[in-house]
Amino acid sequence: MITALGVAELKLLLRNRTAASLAVLMPLLMGVYVAVVQGPPDDGWSVVIALQVVFTLGFGVYVTSTTALTARRQDLYLKRLRTGAASDAVVLTGILLPVVLLAVVQTVLLVGVSLVAGAPLPARPELLVLAVVGGAAVTCAAGVCTSGLTGTAELAQITTAPFFLALLVGVLPALGEDADSRFMLLPGGGLGVLVRSAWDGATGQVGLAVLSVAAWTVAGVVLATRVFRWDPRG
Repeated sequence: MITALGVAELKLLLRNRTAASLAVLMPLLMGVYVAVVQGPPDDGWSVVIALQVVFTLGFGVYVTSTTALTARRQDLYLKRLRTGAASDAVVLTGILLPVVLLAVVQTVLLVGVSLVAGAPLPARPELLVLAVVGGAAVTCAAGVCTSGLTGTAELAQITTAPFFLALLVGVLPALGEDADSRFMLLPGGGLGVLVRSAWDGATGQVGLAVLSVAAWTVAGVVLATRVFRWDPRG
C-alpha cells in the first residue's frame, strides 16, 4: 500500500512543473553550482558537500513535502485516503517516500560531482550517511508540521522560509574547526558537524550532533501531531 501511494504521489509530483522543478532541478542546479562553478572555499570540500546536502533536503524534502501535503489536503485527497483501509502513518509515509528517495538519489549524484571536481573521499562515510538519513527525518517532520500551518500550496513558499533559513544558518558555522556547540541548537548545526566529521574524521562533536538531529526530529514529530490537519483549512 505504501508503494502504491508512493508511485501515485511521484506521478502527481512530476506532472506539476513547479513542484517538479523545486524537488528535482533546484537542488541539482544549486549543488552543481557550489561544486563546479564556485568551488571549495578555504575551509575545504566539507562546506560544499554540506551545502549540497542542505539544498537537497531543504528544497527536495522540506519545501516539497510541505507543498505536497498542503495541496493534497486542500483538494480533499488526504481526506479520501484516510477513509480507506490505510492508516494515518501509511498515508503520510506513502506521500513522503518519493521525495525522500529523490533526495537520496540527488545527494549521491551531487557527492559524485564533487568527487569528480576534486573532493577527496570521506574519512568516515558512515557519518555522511547518518547526516542524510537524520536530515531526511528532520525535514520530513518539519514538512508535516509546516503543512498544518500553511493555508494553500502557494503559501508554502512563504511558510517554509524560516525553517529553511535556520537550516542554512545553522550548517555553515558548524563547519569550522572547533565550532561553537551553540549552533547545534539550530536544525542545520548537527548536519554540518556530521558532514565535516565525515571528511576530517574528527569525532569530538559527533555525539552532540547526533543528539541535535534526534532532538529536532522528535520536536518536529511532536509538533506535527498537534498542528497537522487532514481537513482543508478555511
